[in-house]
Amino acid sequence: MGSEQRYAFNTPLCLATALLCLAVIGAIWLAVQQRIDSELDQAVNAAMRANSNLTIAFEQDIFRTLKAAEQVAAFAREGYLRHGTPPDLRGWVKAGVIREDMFTIISVVDEQGAIIASSQDTPPNVNYVDRDFFVAERNNPVDTLFISRPVLGRVSGQWRIPLSLRITLPDRRFGGVVVVAIDPAYLTNFYRQADLGAHGLLEVTGLDGYTRARKTGDKVSFNEDARKLPWFIRRADQPTGNFVDGADPDGVRRIISYRTLGGYPLMAVVGTAYDEAVAPVLHRRTGYLLAAGASSILILGFAAALILGISRQRAITLALQASESRLTHAARHDHLTGLPNRVLFQERCLRALESARRHGKQAAILYLDLDGFKAVNDSYGHVTGDVLLQQVAQRLKRQVRATSEDTVARFGGDEFAIALGGLQTQEEGERIIRNVLHALCQPFDLDGIEVRISASIGAVQYPLHGVDLDTLIGRADTAMYAAKNAGKNQFVWWSAGGQVD
Repeated sequence: MGSEQRYAFNTPLCLATALLCLAVIGAIWLAVQQRIDSELDQAVNAAMRANSNLTIAFEQDIFRTLKAAEQVAAFAREGYLRHGTPPDLRGWVKAGVIREDMFTIISVVDEQGAIIASSQDTPPNVNYVDRDFFVAERNNPVDTLFISRPVLGRVSGQWRIPLSLRITLPDRRFGGVVVVAIDPAYLTNFYRQADLGAHGLLEVTGLDGYTRARKTGDKVSFNEDARKLPWFIRRADQPTGNFVDGADPDGVRRIISYRTLGGYPLMAVVGTAYDEAVAPVLHRRTGYLLAAGASSILILGFAAALILGISRQRAITLALQASESRLTHAARHDHLTGLPNRVLFQERCLRALESARRHGKQAAILYLDLDGFKAVNDSYGHVTGDVLLQQVAQRLKRQVRATSEDTVARFGGDEFAIALGGLQTQEEGERIIRNVLHALCQPFDLDGIEVRISASIGAVQYPLHGVDLDTLIGRADTAMYAAKNAGKNQFVWWSAGGQVD
């Protein structure tokens, strides 16, 4: 029993060591969980970026298809109106005048709904007067391509999407329609060009709430009600977007990107299975958990040995101090650029303002937003965008006074802030601001890619524009937006009247 008491509660150091052991183990598991969560977020964000780019390409593919259909229909309509007789569509196809193999049939329909010309043989007495596209074109004099919901073709006997243009006679009367039919599956042929995984989603949906084509994995469907799907609901408030969906429409959770087409009442949707996107992270998670478990066991053993020997106390104390120092640094600095973050920036601003007050000098706060950064990020990817942000940070650091109370910080995204302390005059601050603008206008070499950007800067002066730090930062932000609205690549002082100079 005496031996057990010595090992358990011999001195307060034993209790302190045991508590320290538990704290370290807890910190390891917390760090592991944070690492897993961070990697999951990174995987999801990477999938969102990839899907967003695919959605843009998908939108362009759909747009080209519809534009080609509209041109063919307009060509046939022009021939009909010019000559007053139905065009020889089969002859056009045979002669190669119409070469688009995506169109299964092209027909000219008169004002009574009867087919008067077609690229295929048509059964007698086929009439389209009750078709949605015919009714829509008859009732709408505007010359726009009508994209009907898929219908069972009366000529082909197969499901097709009719694309129609109104024929308006010279006296402005309704003269019929030109209709071009395409296979719904053609709209999702883009799936073969995109690596969406085994449970990917590709969808073209009309703004009327019904799908023109949908492909989930190997399954192709169409004419389904999409009005309750999350992306259709979101589109009403946000024409484009990215988000993680629950389990619609087939029970598979997906990372969704969607875009509303310009010029046509459609939206394009791209989705990848969430489980497939995060599978590598989940695989690594097992290794992290095993490593954390092994580390916990090792720490327990180390703690037991530590209790037996006071000589190990110094080594553990130094290790904890080093860990705390790294965590403190990470909490107060931007991980990408190494610049102070918002927390550290505010602390240094407070010191600079206090110093200016004591010595009867001035100080300034600059709020910067990069002009053109999003275009670089979208064109070359986030890795190149990160390199650009790092180079911007280096240029900003070179423009401030190394021996002064100046501080450069990154607030996040493409927003930076600069504190200028110990200024004698406003002109001294303006000189530094112009140097910053000039520096950021120079070309950036991003691993062989040359890009140009600029900056919009909002500036406030202490104590002229305020004495409270939050007020000064807010007013600098307001002035930055004024600079951006005024044409970018310039700076604006906030005025005492609440407007900007």
